[in-house]
Amino acid sequence: MRKIYLHRLDLPEALDKYIKKLDETGFFKVESEVIPTRLALNRVLAGSVYARKSVPMFISAAMDGIAVQSQHTVGATKANPKRLKKDQFVFINTGNPMPEGFDAVIMIEDVNIVDEETVEIYESVPPYHNVRMIGEDVCEGDMIFTRYHLLKPQDLALLLAVGVFEVEVVKKMKACMIPTGTEIVEPEKITNDLHIPETNSVIVKNFLSMLGVDVEVLPPVPDDPTIIKEIVQNIAHDFDMILLGAGSSAGTVDYSYQVAEDLAEVIVHGINIRPGKPTILAVLKTNPGKPLIGLPGYPGSCYVILEEIVKPIVLRKYKLILPKSERIYAVSTRRISSSISDDEIIRVSVGKVLDKYFFIPLKRGAAVMEPLTKMDGKVVIPRGVEIVEEGELCQVETSKSLEEIDKNILFVGSNDPIISILADFVKKYDYTIGMSISNVGSMGGLAAIAKKQAHIAGIHLLDAESGEYNIPYLKKYLENFVLMKFVKRSQGLIVQKGNPKNIKSLLDLTKKGVRFVNRQKASGTRILLDYHLQKLGIDPSHIEGYQDEEFTHLGVALKVKNGFADVGLGIALAAEIFNLDFIPLFWEEYDLLFLPEFLHDERFQLLLDVISSKDFLDFASKLKGYDLGQISKIIKSGDLT
Repeated sequence: MRKIYLHRLDLPEALDKYIKKLDETGFFKVESEVIPTRLALNRVLAGSVYARKSVPMFISAAMDGIAVQSQHTVGATKANPKRLKKDQFVFINTGNPMPEGFDAVIMIEDVNIVDEETVEIYESVPPYHNVRMIGEDVCEGDMIFTRYHLLKPQDLALLLAVGVFEVEVVKKMKACMIPTGTEIVEPEKITNDLHIPETNSVIVKNFLSMLGVDVEVLPPVPDDPTIIKEIVQNIAHDFDMILLGAGSSAGTVDYSYQVAEDLAEVIVHGINIRPGKPTILAVLKTNPGKPLIGLPGYPGSCYVILEEIVKPIVLRKYKLILPKSERIYAVSTRRISSSISDDEIIRVSVGKVLDKYFFIPLKRGAAVMEPLTKMDGKVVIPRGVEIVEEGELCQVETSKSLEEIDKNILFVGSNDPIISILADFVKKYDYTIGMSISNVGSMGGLAAIAKKQAHIAGIHLLDAESGEYNIPYLKKYLENFVLMKFVKRSQGLIVQKGNPKNIKSLLDLTKKGVRFVNRQKASGTRILLDYHLQKLGIDPSHIEGYQDEEFTHLGVALKVKNGFADVGLGIALAAEIFNLDFIPLFWEEYDLLFLPEFLHDERFQLLLDVISSKDFLDFASKLKGYDLGQISKIIKSGDLT
């Protein structure tokens, strides 16, 4: 019996209708398995992953040269060189641990070796000059990846480096290809000119293998609906997707539709594309319902359906958007200095704010691995160019599709681990949307919003005159703003376990032998510290380590844990992550500042939904040192006039 196409659909409508039906059956529900990290290449993470170790794990030399005590170099200049004796320096190679008592490295090119026991130097160096600190690349406790991250070779290296030896990944799909047709034969077995070589299965198997699907190809099956039906019934339990090769058209011996009608619910038969019109999209009567797809017989048509129908289904199952390299022009959000003698590749995150692309430079340096795993693309600064100014337009070679970059949410501002957790929940709610996070401090975040270079900024700015958080700064620097109340968090003194220096308050920071680690200038925590030091009449110059800066709370806590400082000001969660003692001092307001135009973006509503969701609130409420009492309350500049 000849089957006529009842109702052909346009491609977008056909795909949308099919995906919605598969979604209803539960086909896209994530199933996971745990595998060794070394075997996880091109697998998709089923959950977020945190660093178990810091990288590097010890203080090491960043250059070949001599290790010195920085205090012994004071006063050295080209006009007035200084000589060091053998007990004042140690020859050291890149990556070697720093000898005990030495805190800086002078490059060998800048050293004049007088004899085996004497060297001459021509500059003074500060502490930790040319030295890689513990956690410089990654801090123990950092979230390395959110869920649904596709693991690349550099990702596996980073995971192993931070002590993650097993990962939970999305379970691999298994597909079965059943070639049908009495006249088709495996190419190697052709015995006469009337045989048609069965080659579509080669396209199908390799196409799906490149997408991370395990594919089994059965021997060709003759045009007998009873046999085809029996085979499908027998294998339906063992595979996630079944593909019938050929027999999907309206010919008298095209039986795929009859099989699909008997064993499944046919959603689409016939698509308004050429080639590819004779296509069957059905859902097997299994739990969950699985795709049964009748592919057209011509290779060109088969490939079109693989690309336009099968691929989107697989990517949705794996929560993936595959990268596609493109070249775009984007505006630099930072001033970048570069060597004039070499081309330099800068790894960047990229996002679209209003109608412009902006890029944020990631960590730089030959030794760091994390930027390779976080980048959306790269900018090549050619030799002879020493400075790329903030606001300068540069060409970016993307490592992701523009579709994915266009959906990126640029977060710039104050550091807090809860933002990485928020990014993970955003992925959970919509896997197509990611957050690029840049920790530049509260004032840096405010400036990014003022310049329309970011979608969101995290801020906690204490006004010294009023004692009020954030609003006075916004009134001063922005004509129009939208602030979302986010969390109150406990700031205090992070000290070593057991508090061996008996530190109780900010007054103890001036005690002899107490080493402090600070946050960077313009960060909200630095502003908070300076405000209270002034109130207490404490001169910062009397605090040992006041100039020693870190860019994150985890960085501060890590330095305390490893004995490079006795105390730092930070949040309670950072102390808990590293099993350190915490002396609470202040509750502060950590809020989210939005670009006003972003309120009309569907991603804003998604963020609002995520932040207000029960599962995010339940998770956040279990974190130490947070108060969620005012979370998601919106304050607009117009509300305050």
